[in-house]
Amino acid sequence: MRNNFYLFAFLTMSLFISCDNNDDNSGNQSLENGITINSDAATLNKRLDFTNSGVIAISNTSTSKSLSSAQAASDLPLVQIAEVNPPTDSKGRTLQANHVAVNGNYAYVAYTMMGDAYSGAIDVIDVTDPYKPKLLTSALVADTDITSLTYSNGNLIIAGAKDIDKDASLTNPAIVINMQLSSGMLTDKYTVTKLESKVTTDVAANTSSYFAVTGDTGSLFKISNSTKEVTAKVAVQDLRTVAISGDKIVTLSGTKGVNIYNESTLALQKSFTTSNDVSAAKRTIDFDGTKLLVAEGYNGLGVYDINSGAKVQTISLIASGGDNVTNAVSVNDGYAFVANGAAGLNVYKSGTTLSAVGTVGITGSSNYVKSSGNYIYVASGKGGLKIIKMEKPNPAFANCSSYGTYNQGKDLILNSNEVKSYNGSTALNSIIVNSGGVLTHCGSITVQNSLILNSGGTFNMTGTLAQGKYQQSNPTELIINSNALLQVEGSVVIWGDLRLNSGAKINFIGNDSSITIYGKVTKNSGVTITGTYKDTENKLK
Repeated sequence: MRNNFYLFAFLTMSLFISCDNNDDNSGNQSLENGITINSDAATLNKRLDFTNSGVIAISNTSTSKSLSSAQAASDLPLVQIAEVNPPTDSKGRTLQANHVAVNGNYAYVAYTMMGDAYSGAIDVIDVTDPYKPKLLTSALVADTDITSLTYSNGNLIIAGAKDIDKDASLTNPAIVINMQLSSGMLTDKYTVTKLESKVTTDVAANTSSYFAVTGDTGSLFKISNSTKEVTAKVAVQDLRTVAISGDKIVTLSGTKGVNIYNESTLALQKSFTTSNDVSAAKRTIDFDGTKLLVAEGYNGLGVYDINSGAKVQTISLIASGGDNVTNAVSVNDGYAFVANGAAGLNVYKSGTTLSAVGTVGITGSSNYVKSSGNYIYVASGKGGLKIIKMEKPNPAFANCSSYGTYNQGKDLILNSNEVKSYNGSTALNSIIVNSGGVLTHCGSITVQNSLILNSGGTFNMTGTLAQGKYQQSNPTELIINSNALLQVEGSVVIWGDLRLNSGAKINFIGNDSSITIYGKVTKNSGVTITGTYKDTENKLK
């Protein structure tokens, strides 16, 4: 049994060894080595939950109240496409999501067990179809906490801790697993490197080596990709995370701050202090150009110049204490996403200094965040994983560049016979186009609530449109009234209901347009649907 630690504990030994768990009897390895792999799609995908799917809003960070229609719309349209409920282990205990690694369209999710028991799991999620994610495979790892993982050269590098009472070969719980993947899928072919500590808190990798850190009186380890053996080691107290920037290996200690090492020799190049942190807490760092962003717990987010070590910005929590604590940060595509525990997921725009965009309207806590490509993955402990898609303009529609960007209220209302054209990324609460009005939007647009085209109104939509929420008690609707026209060149996703009143018209342009409708369709007399399109849910028959 472990002594009530989660991520950090005391260093007790000074030996390391590595062992290969794939020498013999590979056919029985899953059973012998405590890994049970499930690839049954029907069973796995029961863990996908769409209850809270659909367009999500961003609220004002400074007040934590929803933006009113009088305030500016966001230029970061977001859709929550699914939640993944956490697995239960062989004893029926619910695990907790705590880390995510991404390779292309695959997300690898780590799960662990809080408290004294050791138990962990790894999921592989496919987001190739952005509105139909799939849970492809899941592995239960017996008697082992999985604290972190990263993808590297067709392998998954996994940080963890194993119950030494269940494995006589172990002197200490801290381990690093190098798992061979097969076409991106989990296997039972892996090598374990044993470290002299209670838990491995984080891992990072480049083409030749991977790096692991252990907590409290722990160390930074450099491990060879080829031999799986430790080639260099530096002792540092209370290590929380490790990250790589070019030829720099950067670590964060809860008590000693940031250390920057040379990649080849682990020679210390620079160190600087950050805020002291409480023990036994997950913290991460990320890079934004020459800025280093540091999750600093109750002290919020710290932004440092990586070259000088000077602190250039502090972003405090709106309400400190309790479960409001900055756990993790992830930088992607000009935005910094910050997991603040019970305070939710905050978004900041990159620049000379970070500027607040707002708080993402999701349920549950934000214990970890990873953003890559078009996606934001938020781990919520026993709440599992939330998958959020950033709706981005399609660069193929270059002819829209002459349109201006929308910078008005959250509710877009066109009066009778009014004509407006916009381009770019736009997140709105609602749209109403009145009689004779013509709205053109080219790029990506989300509408959280109603979208109404009144008699004779036209909405020319080029790019992507996502509207509504999934299966609500009061369903969101896209309503097209008599002689109103929705003209689509691109893709439309309606998470709620579609109501086509008498004489409503939809016209699809080109050969690659599509419509996805998750709610019900009401189609009255005289409705006209023209053009070539893919009806993914077969709702327009």
